[in-house]
Amino acid sequence: MMREVSSLLIAVIICIILTGAVIVYITLQDGGAPPSPGLTGPSPTPTSGIPVATEASEPTTAPRTFSISVTPTTVTARPGDPVNFTLTVHPENGFAAPVRIEVSATALDGAYRDTRDLGTVSPSYPPVTYMVITPDLPPFVSTTTVDATVRATGEGIVQTKQVQLIIRR
Repeated sequence: MMREVSSLLIAVIICIILTGAVIVYITLQDGGAPPSPGLTGPSPTPTSGIPVATEASEPTTAPRTFSISVTPTTVTARPGDPVNFTLTVHPENGFAAPVRIEVSATALDGAYRDTRDLGTVSPSYPPVTYMVITPDLPPFVSTTTVDATVRATGEGIVQTKQVQLIIRR
């Protein structure tokens, strides 16, 4: 007496066997797979000594940006002394957009606040020199520090630097 097996059961068994075979194949292949793109290391070489061709990773393009420098970052002066600050924009990776420069300063625990727009500098980005005449101090104050933030904005990118002016009688 022969027992008849349904064709649906046979199809399910075949699918299970094929799925198992694929899992085994993938597991075995993983050990000899080339490194993922972006990982560095020596090129794989088979035991025969012949180099294996590897996928060339796509060159990464660094974002266009800029940085700024301000000199001096800290200066001590007497009331009435002129002080020159120089800001330089350093374009990086082909950045070539105009950069707007602004300075915000505070002193005396916030009693003094000032913001100045220094304008816009365009490529070739010549250094911007800003002269400050050191302000007088209020009575009974012999020393104070003016904390300033230089803010440069261009093409949605914002860079800042901190500067200090120490005023002594």
